[in-house]
Amino acid sequence: MKQRSITSFFIVLVVALAVASKFLPYDIGDYIFDLFILCVTVVASFEMCHLMENCNKKVNKYLSSMYAIFNYIILICCFKLLEFYYILLIELAGLIVYFCLILITESIKNNARTFKENVMVSLNSLLVCLYPGFLFCLFLNINHIDFYAGVEYFSIAFILLVFAITMLSDTFAYLIGRTLKGPKLAPTISPNKTISGAIGGLLGGMAGSMLVYALVYNVDSMSTILTMYNLSWWHFLIVGLIGSLVSQIGDLVESKIKRVANIKDSGNILPGHGGMLDRIDAMIFCVTFLYVVCFIIIV
Repeated sequence: MKQRSITSFFIVLVVALAVASKFLPYDIGDYIFDLFILCVTVVASFEMCHLMENCNKKVNKYLSSMYAIFNYIILICCFKLLEFYYILLIELAGLIVYFCLILITESIKNNARTFKENVMVSLNSLLVCLYPGFLFCLFLNINHIDFYAGVEYFSIAFILLVFAITMLSDTFAYLIGRTLKGPKLAPTISPNKTISGAIGGLLGGMAGSMLVYALVYNVDSMSTILTMYNLSWWHFLIVGLIGSLVSQIGDLVESKIKRVANIKDSGNILPGHGGMLDRIDAMIFCVTFLYVVCFIIIV
C-alpha cells in the first residue's frame, strides 16, 4: 500500500508538471506535453505487444511501439497547414501506410513465412498501432487545437477534462464501490468492479467536469471559451457523464485483454500500479471521446 501511494504521488506530480508546462511561453509547453504523451504511448504500446504475444498473436514489437512517433511526425507536418479534419484523415491514411511498412519489413525479415502469415503479423501489429497508439495519440491533436479553435487555453480546458474525468471517476468508483459493495458489474471480466462503483464513477466524472467548468468560468482568460462557443454548465455535465462511461468501458476492455492473455498487470513500470497501459486504459477511450467533442465544436 505504501509503495502504491508513493507511486501515485509521483504520477500526480508528473501529470501536474506536464499540464503546468502548457503555460510556458513560445509554445514550449506544447512540445513538452507532446513528449510526455509520446513517452506514455510508446511504453503502453510495448506493453500491449506483450499482451498480444501472451494471446499467441505475433507482432512486430518495435515498429508497433514506435507508431506514436510516426503519427506525431504527420501531425507536426500538417499542423497549421491543413484544416483540422484533414489532419485526422491523413493520420488515418498514415495507419495504412504504416501497415504496409510493417508488412514489407516482416516479408523481408521473415521470408521463410508465407505471405498470409506475414499479413496476419502485420494486422496484429496494426491493432497495437490503433490501440493504444492512434487513439491515445489523439491527445496530441487536442494539445495543439488552440490554433484551430481560435481561442487561447482551449486545449488546456480539454486536457484538464481528460484528467479530471478519468481520475475522479476512478476515485469515486473505488470509494463508493468499496463502501456500498453490491452486485458485480462484470464478474467474468473484472471481479472487483460493482454496479454501485460504476454509478459512483459516473458521479465522479460529472464532478470532475464541473470542477473544470468552474475553473473556466471563473478565470477571465479562459471564460472566452464559453462565450465563443456558447457552452454552458450542462454541456460540461453531459461530457462528464459520457466521459466517465467510456472511461469505464475502456477499463473493462483492457481487463478483458489481460484476462485472455492470463496476465494480472500489463507491466511493472509503475510499482504498486502495474504497467503504463493499466494507468491509461480508461483515459484512452476518454481522450477519443473528448477529441470527438472538440471536433464537433470546432468543425
